[in-house]
Amino acid sequence: MKLVKILSDKVQIRSDYKEFDDVRINDLIAVSDGEVELVTMVNTLTDIDTENEEEIGENDYILEHSSTKMLECSIIGTVKDGTFQKAIDKYPTMKVSAHRISKEEFASMLSRYTEGFCIGEYSAYEFPAYVDGNKFFQRHACIVGNTGAGKSETVAKILEQTSKLPGANVIVFDIHGEYKELSYARNIQIGGDRPFPIWMFGFTDMISNILKIKEESATVAMTALRKCYYNVCPKGKENRPVYFNYVEFVKLVKFLDEEMVGTGEVYKTGAQAGKEKIVKGDYNGKLTNIVNLLVDKARDSKYQFLFEDMPQQYLYDFMKDVLNNDVPVKNIDLSEVPHDVAIPIIGVITKLVYEIQRTYKSKDVNPVTLVCDEAHVYIPNDFSLSASQRRMVEIFENIAKEGRKFGVTLFPASQRPSELNKTIMAQCANFIVGKMNNENDKAMIKGMMPEGSESVIDETSMFSPGDVFVIGDAVPIPLKIHVALAEERPQSRTIAFWDRWKNAGTIDITDATTKYITG
Repeated sequence: MKLVKILSDKVQIRSDYKEFDDVRINDLIAVSDGEVELVTMVNTLTDIDTENEEEIGENDYILEHSSTKMLECSIIGTVKDGTFQKAIDKYPTMKVSAHRISKEEFASMLSRYTEGFCIGEYSAYEFPAYVDGNKFFQRHACIVGNTGAGKSETVAKILEQTSKLPGANVIVFDIHGEYKELSYARNIQIGGDRPFPIWMFGFTDMISNILKIKEESATVAMTALRKCYYNVCPKGKENRPVYFNYVEFVKLVKFLDEEMVGTGEVYKTGAQAGKEKIVKGDYNGKLTNIVNLLVDKARDSKYQFLFEDMPQQYLYDFMKDVLNNDVPVKNIDLSEVPHDVAIPIIGVITKLVYEIQRTYKSKDVNPVTLVCDEAHVYIPNDFSLSASQRRMVEIFENIAKEGRKFGVTLFPASQRPSELNKTIMAQCANFIVGKMNNENDKAMIKGMMPEGSESVIDETSMFSPGDVFVIGDAVPIPLKIHVALAEERPQSRTIAFWDRWKNAGTIDITDATTKYITG
């Protein structure tokens, strides 16, 4: 063996086949000069003589051909006092020896890392993979991977391990209803057994996100709506959830749309003699479309959960269910909610959690983590957002930048990390990376990786479901882990097309069409 080159992040070793005849990509190689021992990972294997050989002679078929192998390895840490460490204080000299790390050596150098929770096992070494719970949850983490890569299974495993702590407090935004059956979670099904009254959005977000009235262009309408709002809600605040009666609000808007006002003059002759002259009010005929929108929205069966007349106390009861740590996991089930409303609801709950947490003194804070399923949908990296969309993204950005001070951290999950907000990604200290094929997504993750970890991302294309890299300060070493299945698994909403077609079930098109038309 000969050490050819040593750099700050990698080493090159030249060896014959006898010395490393069984070495493979991703194997760990120990490189030591007797004083300093580096732990490196094999990235490239090159047969030097074969590459340079121009022609094979006829005698080469019967004589053993001499050949050497070049190993290029990335440095991932060092062994100090028998324990693996990521920090490298000192490098070895050129006079080194190298050998493949055995399963026994691997177990010995990671024997101290058994705090936190076990997520699975290191695939190559069949050794339990532990994640430091403090470092994982107190700093933002992110899980990414293709559809079918096992993100939901991994999240379920983490939730299951976390639920064993008596004071755990995790809130899951479950868009597809995958976690609603977990026995250790309180399932809060919005639109099913739980209404979400429209006043909980606050006036501004109600107008822009639910009623879809553009604040920037509908200045006259906004003035009228604001006037009606403060009439039915004198103590209201435009960006706070203060109760008001929606029916009375609509009545006032309709009144303004039909209002006729007196001029102070009277008719002197004719059939109207003696009666005051009247003209159209300032908003007469200008709010007709908005009135129709307000009425139609309330009549649509898909949105009935928004228009139940719940008192102000409902907000307190709702937030107790969301934030209390009497149950370790609170699952906000949005599977029965129309997509255009589900996203604003996530924004409202997130804002409420963050603002409530900010009111506590540091010694009284009970930390909470928000698991954001399909995060790229509502925390996008898009600069052409509307004012209302931008407000919601800013809530998550604020949590990413300052949430830890108030005991709030994020755990976004996404199949398209390249579309996920870059501010939030940059604040994540730990990444769980499953199978990824899209080059843009890979490039995004590589840009967020600690130095020396970028090369492993390309390998994820060959992963099986359940295989992940956990990269960051919460794990001791960036090696492939096979995630163990949770005892209670998520409920996949994936429809088995082939099986459905094979069973040839009947379809009632008339009934479905009628439901659609009648709303």
